[in-house]
Amino acid sequence: MEKQKIFENVWIRTLSIFCALALFFAFCYFLKGILISLFLAFTIAYIFDPVVDFISDRKLLFSKKCVPRGLAIAILLTMVFLIAGGLLTYTVPKTVNGIQRVGTKLKSQYPKYQEQVVGVVDKFKGTELGAFLKSQLENKAGREGNTDNLQQENKEGKTSVAVSAADERFKVPQPIRNLRKHVPQVMNVVLGAVKDIFYSTFGFLGVIVNIIIFGVVTVYFLKDFDVIISKGKELLPSAKKDNISGIFSRIDENLKAFFRGQITVCAILSIIYGIGLTAIGIPMSFLLALVGGFGNMIPYVGIGLGLVPALILAFIQFQDVSHMLLVGLVFGIGQFLEGTLITPKVVGTKLGLNPVAIILAILICGQLLGFLGLLLAVPIASVAKVLIDEGIIKYKESKLFKGS
Repeated sequence: MEKQKIFENVWIRTLSIFCALALFFAFCYFLKGILISLFLAFTIAYIFDPVVDFISDRKLLFSKKCVPRGLAIAILLTMVFLIAGGLLTYTVPKTVNGIQRVGTKLKSQYPKYQEQVVGVVDKFKGTELGAFLKSQLENKAGREGNTDNLQQENKEGKTSVAVSAADERFKVPQPIRNLRKHVPQVMNVVLGAVKDIFYSTFGFLGVIVNIIIFGVVTVYFLKDFDVIISKGKELLPSAKKDNISGIFSRIDENLKAFFRGQITVCAILSIIYGIGLTAIGIPMSFLLALVGGFGNMIPYVGIGLGLVPALILAFIQFQDVSHMLLVGLVFGIGQFLEGTLITPKVVGTKLGLNPVAIILAILICGQLLGFLGLLLAVPIASVAKVLIDEGIIKYKESKLFKGS
């Protein structure tokens, strides 16, 4: 009888946990936009907190006092803005120049491409299927064009007859008749301009407001990061404080290995890709290097963000396979160095995630959070792994597993 009560309590407890989780996920879904912004702000604060700590530990000039944390944040923001401004100043002209080069190349090679396409189409036309498809498409296009023209002509004709009759009846002067013909076009232009101004103005203001709010929240998290962590620790139950603190310590180690180490790895890869693509002569090499390098944060998929556009631009610029092979060689060397030298030295220990688990995390997080989910899939999976491992340990230590 006592065992039956324990069994019932276990099921009731399990059901309560599942109900609580369901309510929690429903709450998160409805407040997804706000929670994502808060989560992203906290993530940025988590990444840059060691930098702020490093600056705030320095001594002020001509003083024994340390740099105030607010001043340290201001110094960090100044550094970020200067680096971002420098990158934009260098990247934008290079990107515009690369687009112009590609456009000029496409324009000069257009007749050649057109001849090749026409040749392929002509070969396809020689088959019965090609001739049938061509005739069907031409007949359909002709019928649709004729139908649209007839409907438009009938509509305009009926409208014109009705308007002319009304003008003759009420003896409307000819100048007013001529002016009235242009009223719809003028109104469409005016209404379109007003609508564009309205949407662009308020849409731009909305973006600015969101950026300001996001920046303020991020600065707040940075300023009081240690306070937030200490307050969170105070809320832990005393009996489980050491155990939970150990779990969070392992999570912190994994996140440090990913965020702080991976950013360094991506920067090194961007330099390698930039040097290689510039040496080959690929347009927009600096932008492609940044995209390819920091795309490495998305396992298995991120390399394609830089490699595929680079291959396409190499073909457009040089129209041979050798330069495309050189592009592939540059990215291959970068990936080889990343796997064998850079990541082991910079990141250190691996996260210990199975490739299948990483792929599932990318698919699930990408579906739920979009592109942001792709970037955060690996750290989310590493946190889930720590929690699952801890749950398995507790389960093996429980009476349910031991059967006693």
